Amino acid sequence: MGHKYTDLTVASLGVRIAVRDWGGSGSGLILIHGLSRTLADWNVIAAELADRCRVVALDVRGHGHSDDGAWSWPAAVADVEAVAAHFKMSAPAAMGHSLGGMVASMWGREHPEAAGVINLDGHGNPRPDQYIGLDPAWVSEKRAELDALQQQQLSALSGPLSDGKLAVLEAQQRSLATQLGAPEALFIEGLRRGLEVRGDGTYLRPAPDGLGAEIYASLHDVNMLDVYREIRCPLLLFNAVDPPGGRPAPLGLSWIGELTAAFRRGQTQDLEALARSQDNVSVETVEGTHGLLFERAEAITTTTLEFLGLRSPSVNL
Repeated sequence: MGHKYTDLTVASLGVRIAVRDWGGSGSGLILIHGLSRTLADWNVIAAELADRCRVVALDVRGHGHSDDGAWSWPAAVADVEAVAAHFKMSAPAAMGHSLGGMVASMWGREHPEAAGVINLDGHGNPRPDQYIGLDPAWVSEKRAELDALQQQQLSALSGPLSDGKLAVLEAQQRSLATQLGAPEALFIEGLRRGLEVRGDGTYLRPAPDGLGAEIYASLHDVNMLDVYREIRCPLLLFNAVDPPGGRPAPLGLSWIGELTAAFRRGQTQDLEALARSQDNVSVETVEGTHGLLFERAEAITTTTLEFLGLRSPSVNL
């Protein structure tokens, strides 16, 4: 407990990758955040993990304090390789949330000798067949409507941000921290770390109408179930599901909740079938949102250390 960190950069394919070294000793563990987030997301869980292993977190290229660089999945995997090499980690584990879980899994596919991969709800974009119990035509219509809503929200964050918009973003982050039961400081650091001040104003990184949109579009190119089938190292997949009775409808639109619940049923079915067919795959289904990294930090820490063989199994999480 009480670990202090050191911030530094590591060179990868001509891009400087920002890294937070949490110290610790023994087995190496590399932490990778989600799209439009930063390494600050790991501030709570990293300190706990560093009691049992050697922990470093990175800013994905184009995020936080890392340089911009051409986006591709192989480039993102190479950045993880560069961090592991810099710290002379032999057969480390990789742990990622959302986009970071996808990158960690792709890295693990290349490293059958790895101690393991821990993927926190980074299973890619929903496929049409995963919406169990819903009419496909209705799903297609509502998915298009949801994409339009998301695009509208992102467009509002493109370009230079006024002081008013920055104040609103900060208030939203404080509210989100409260909602997820996470420290406010973590979310505020993450927001500020993701801002870039240029001559004509302050911008979000990655740009919602630029690199951020490019990365989001690349999610459609990957079927994560295919990636998982090719992984030979131990693989732990966290899967978030709504509690019984569901959750309040986002934006007051009940159909979003219906859409999400159906997808979660389909995803759970697919992941559990995968675990039954591959001995190296474990699935941990937990009640929570896509922000389970913050909502379920203690349970995730405990389960991850058990998975990596760094503590005895607990009776209850």
